[in-house]
Amino acid sequence: MSKVMWVEKYRPKSVSEVIGNEKAKSQFLNWLKNWRIGTKPVLLYGPPGVGKTTLVRVAAREFGYAIVEMNASDFRTEEKVMRIAGRAATESSLDRFLTDVKGSLVFMDEVDGIFGKEDEGGISAILRLSKVARAPVVLVANNPWDPKLRYLRGSCQMTRFYGIRIPTLVSFLRRICQAEGVLAEKTALRGIVEKVEGDVRSAVNDLQAFAEGRKVLRLSDIERLATRDRQYNIFDTLKALFSAKTYWQAEKALRGSEIDHDLLFQTIHDNLPLQFMNSEELAKAYNALSWADIFFGRVNRTQNWGLLSYGLEQMTAGVALATKGEYHYAQYRFPPSKITFMGQTTSGRKLRERICARIGSKCHVSRRVANTDFLPFINFIFENNTKLASKIACWLNLEEDLIEYLTQAKA
Repeated sequence: MSKVMWVEKYRPKSVSEVIGNEKAKSQFLNWLKNWRIGTKPVLLYGPPGVGKTTLVRVAAREFGYAIVEMNASDFRTEEKVMRIAGRAATESSLDRFLTDVKGSLVFMDEVDGIFGKEDEGGISAILRLSKVARAPVVLVANNPWDPKLRYLRGSCQMTRFYGIRIPTLVSFLRRICQAEGVLAEKTALRGIVEKVEGDVRSAVNDLQAFAEGRKVLRLSDIERLATRDRQYNIFDTLKALFSAKTYWQAEKALRGSEIDHDLLFQTIHDNLPLQFMNSEELAKAYNALSWADIFFGRVNRTQNWGLLSYGLEQMTAGVALATKGEYHYAQYRFPPSKITFMGQTTSGRKLRERICARIGSKCHVSRRVANTDFLPFINFIFENNTKLASKIACWLNLEEDLIEYLTQAKA
C-alpha cells in the first residue's frame, strides 16, 4: 500500500480546485477581497470534511497573506490566544516589508473546541482580538451553536458550508481514479459517496482503502463499507428528523444525535410551527409530542423504564410521519433552555464514549449498542432518580466528570 494518503495527494492547491459550496466560497472570497481594518472576522461553519480549512489555506496563499494558524482547542487561555494570534493580528508583519506578502492572516480552527470549564478566557480573548485586529481573522467551526459562543457569533460574519452534493463528489472521485489508473464503476463510486454524507475527506479515504492496488473497482468490492454512525448537532438532527419518511429514518436521526432527549423534545416543540405549514399536520405533530410528554412523565413517576422507548418513538417517528409533504428548509430557533449543551462539544463526545465503554464492558455489548440501547435510559435515570443513579454510578465505577455529564440536564 502506498505511503502517500490520497486525501493529501489530491488536496486542492488552489481555490478553483475546492469542490462544492460555491455560495459559501464566494462569500468568503468577497470578504477576503474587500477586507479592511475594522471588518468583522468571518466564521466558516459546517460539517467536517467539506473544505473549510482547505479553502482558508489556499485562499490565503492566492491573496498573498502569510497565514498564522492555530487550533483553538489547544489555546483556551487568554494569555495563549493573545500571545500567538494577538501579536499576528495587531502588529505589522516584517514579511510585508521584505517580500510581496500583504501581511498576516490569523486562522483559528476548531473554535468550537473552546468551551465549558476548560475555557480560561479564550473566547473573551478572541472577541477582544476581533475588535482590534489589523489583519484578517478567520474562524472555523463544525458546530458554532454552543451558548458559550453566542457573543462570538454576533461578532462575526457567519458563512455556512454544507455537505458536498453526490454528483459533485462522484465526479471528484472519478478524477482521482483516472489519475491512479483505476477503472471504477459509477455505482461503486456512488456507493462510497452515499455513505459519507457529503464528507470529502471520508470519501477519498474510503476510495483509497478499496481501490488502491486494483485496476477495476466494482460495486461488489465496497459491500462491506458500512454507513458511518455520524453524530448530528442540534440543527442537523432537526433536518434529519423532519425530512424522515419512514420510522427507521426517524430512529436513525435520534440515534445519531449528539443531544439528549430533553433538549431534543424542547427544540422540536419550539420549531414545529416553522416546519409544518399545514394546520392539520401541525396538530398531528403536536399530538405525537404530547403523547411523548405523557410517557416521559409516567417514566418519571413510576420508574417504569420500559415506557421510555414509547416516548422516544412518539417524539421522533410520531412527529416526522405527521406530514406527507416534502421537507422544506427552515431557519430553526435555538430553544431557551436550562439544559447545558456539553453533549454538542468534542469534550462531551469523549465523555459519552467513556461512559459507553463502561456500559459495554459491564453489559458485554459494543459501544454503539451501549449508546443507542442503554445510554438514553441511564440518562433518564440520572435526571430523575438520584438513589438508583447512585447505584448505577457505583456499578459502572463512574468518575466525577462522568457523573456530572449524566446529571447535567438537571442543572
